[in-house]
Amino acid sequence: MKFNFSHIFSCTLLCLANAITAQVDSINTSEPEADWAKDLLRAHNYWSKPIPDRSEITNTKDWKWEFIGPDVQPAELNPGGKAIPAYSAGRGNGTGRINYIYIHPTKQERLWACSPTGGLWYTKNGGAKWLTGGTDKLPISGASSVAVNLKKPKQWVVSIGDGDDQFMFSNGIWRTYNNGKTYENINGTNPSTALPFGKNDDTGYISEVVCSPANFNVLFTATSKGFWMCADASKKAEKKWKRIAEGNFYDIEIIDRNDPELDIIIAAGEKFLISYDGAMNWEQLTVPVIENADQYKFLRLSVEYSPAMPNFVYVGITNSERWESSPQGEAELYLLDLKTKDWKFVRSLRDDMCNLIHTRARGFGVSPTDPNLIMVGNVQPLYRSTDGGLSFSKIEKNQMHDDCHHIAFAPNGTTVWATHDGGVSVSYDSGLTFKPMDNGIGAANVFGVSTAQTKETQVIYGGYDVGANMLRNGKWWHVFWGDGFQTITHPEKPEVMFATAQNGQIVGSADGESFEQGKNPNAKTEWHSWIKMHPKVHSTIYCAGAQLKRSNDLGAKWETILDVKKLDNTLANAYKFYLSEDYPNVMYAYIFDEKTRVNPQIWRTKNLLETDPNNIVWEKVGTPHEGWIMNIIVDPASPDRFYVLYNYTETTHKLWYYDGKEYTDVTTNLGSAKCESMVLQRGDNARMYIGSNFGVFTKTKHESEWTLLLGLPGTYISSLDINYTTGKLIVGTFGRGVWQGNLID
Repeated sequence: MKFNFSHIFSCTLLCLANAITAQVDSINTSEPEADWAKDLLRAHNYWSKPIPDRSEITNTKDWKWEFIGPDVQPAELNPGGKAIPAYSAGRGNGTGRINYIYIHPTKQERLWACSPTGGLWYTKNGGAKWLTGGTDKLPISGASSVAVNLKKPKQWVVSIGDGDDQFMFSNGIWRTYNNGKTYENINGTNPSTALPFGKNDDTGYISEVVCSPANFNVLFTATSKGFWMCADASKKAEKKWKRIAEGNFYDIEIIDRNDPELDIIIAAGEKFLISYDGAMNWEQLTVPVIENADQYKFLRLSVEYSPAMPNFVYVGITNSERWESSPQGEAELYLLDLKTKDWKFVRSLRDDMCNLIHTRARGFGVSPTDPNLIMVGNVQPLYRSTDGGLSFSKIEKNQMHDDCHHIAFAPNGTTVWATHDGGVSVSYDSGLTFKPMDNGIGAANVFGVSTAQTKETQVIYGGYDVGANMLRNGKWWHVFWGDGFQTITHPEKPEVMFATAQNGQIVGSADGESFEQGKNPNAKTEWHSWIKMHPKVHSTIYCAGAQLKRSNDLGAKWETILDVKKLDNTLANAYKFYLSEDYPNVMYAYIFDEKTRVNPQIWRTKNLLETDPNNIVWEKVGTPHEGWIMNIIVDPASPDRFYVLYNYTETTHKLWYYDGKEYTDVTTNLGSAKCESMVLQRGDNARMYIGSNFGVFTKTKHESEWTLLLGLPGTYISSLDINYTTGKLIVGTFGRGVWQGNLID
């Protein structure tokens, strides 16, 4: 049953209606729909994220990898300049996205921070130094939440995956007794009582796991497949999980009444469940219907409790079109009376505010000592209320990185922690000012990485949420802000570099000391900006888009070398393109069709260096399969031969070889790995490296099988490059920053 409420703004809290309760039974929920054409980047990330099973790969080799970073906040390079304008200083530099933070209730200098793509970190000294939580060793490193044994803080349970933005599926819940040195999976082994996560046909998301304050072995978890409880997760017990309710759940709040049988437990998401007797009995409260509910049908609730107001909880209610929807939707703040079960409307969180949104629904917190002190965040700025949410003021000075995900008050009520797309920040003055506190967190979501051919390691990468970061002279620098993508490093002049942000924004440096804008080709590009330097003519760079552009003077002037509409009016744009070291006149372009945008075409030119762009001739080359093409490598033996890499999870149709006449599936033993990057090591015995969520595979054409080089975190490997001077393979990961390891030969 649903009620329609009239929202009345007043300086007092208005009681709108009595909540109607119902004993929880089996309730179905629909799966979130996807709209691939609307957001290509999101479509790419959702296109079948598998649960890794490396056990199927038998040809492996232990390999030594070195973490390059960053795990400290990169310093702003020339803040107030053209690449880092004054209004963006401090808003774009960071180490990577953190979605969840846990504060020990009695030892508030102990905290745990979760990256949904990178994993878990913890600190014993209030964030002065963060330590890795050992999740690098798990098949999936991304962590969505953590719960800690209050009596023995070395014992944790960690939920895996991304319950906010769905960039990573979950393989369930893992437990450690020794600060992450070793982990065990506690999903359970009996299919009838196990959590339904961990297999490719059981894909889903876990948003939060919590433990009973009195008993670490009593666990609750909120997932996309329902709300679950395990009454005994001790070492020797069979892990039996019971689904308390079906549906899409997001948040759990346990109100400790100093007696487990009197604890109030709340589970919220698209529904609101409550137990007043420590999980013995449950009821579902009817949730108020918020504004534009017909338009925004995906409901998500999050709950905040302040012990200073023991009989009430604040509830943030967000609506959106669907789970992964980009539009803000609606959000409202309510106060729920735990005794009467009345919902009291406080105010809209969209009007005159930076709206609380469903994918960052933990972005509001309430002080445990002052229930009138409420913080709400989304992009920028934060908003702060001192009157119980009736009014909010902007907190604009000494702020944090954009895109706040989680706000949590420490037990003292005045220290506020916030997680965001750049890491972790803290306020010691009740949320008035914040400063970064993420030393040691290495959670960068890398897209494109390039390296200098120098003895000292120098790299520049484009990072999701953090723009572009550069490691030079042993220090990390933030050189561009926004969503960073492809980068370029001049092979002979390492001080010459280029970086990109969304929609074809390009900055360049001629001296390695400053980056200047004004390099944009001013053509329609996708969010994912794709640029490359010609492998032989190093004064020439290219940029993908609806009109594929060329600059013969390092970005000062641009000209169109391919207008995809002139090839075929049904085409959308050249999403990516690939060049050849051995054949300087060859380019292969990967072009989307206008309608589906996921069925690519491959076009090729063999006179790329033609002075007059109108004389460049393009020919269509067939594709072996539908789906996302991740890379193309031209065979050094012939410009007509090449390899095509797809991001399929099937054990076939992943890697194809075109011999000039027909395609052959050469996937061999890549298994179900999801491959996202590929690079060819030049030399007499050319060796290929493929980056995947299993790690790095390598093979020469004379070898029959791929060898998996073990030792990298359980993240997606989004980009690869080679430093021939040091003999290192540079690896960009989506969630764990940049790594390097020795080349095979």
